[in-house]
Amino acid sequence: MKRSDEAFWWALFSAGGVMAALFVPAFVLVTGFLLPAGGDGAVAAERTTQFAAAVGWWPVKLALLGVLALSFVHCGHRIRHTLMDLGLRRYSGLLKVPCYGGALAATVWAALLLWRV
Repeated sequence: MKRSDEAFWWALFSAGGVMAALFVPAFVLVTGFLLPAGGDGAVAAERTTQFAAAVGWWPVKLALLGVLALSFVHCGHRIRHTLMDLGLRRYSGLLKVPCYGGALAATVWAALLLWRV
């Protein structure tokens, strides 16, 4: 019987789905609604400064990178299997390169952005 690496990708897919479901809505809530909400510009500026200081701390950067990396793998896996369901199943191995390679590229890009913060 031929060995398969599908269990590994499904495990990452599952972890990415959990991270995306739990943490991405919280990030959207904080950065999209709670930070901008406020009376005057000074309060919003102070909140933004505090948030930038928190994101600048290395454990927060590492956690954020983990959530983003697993979410990218989740997205790449979902795209790959959608393409396979649309009739590209015979290119299953070839589809791994753009899907998981794109997830890796997005993770490296996110790491570079977080490094600069």
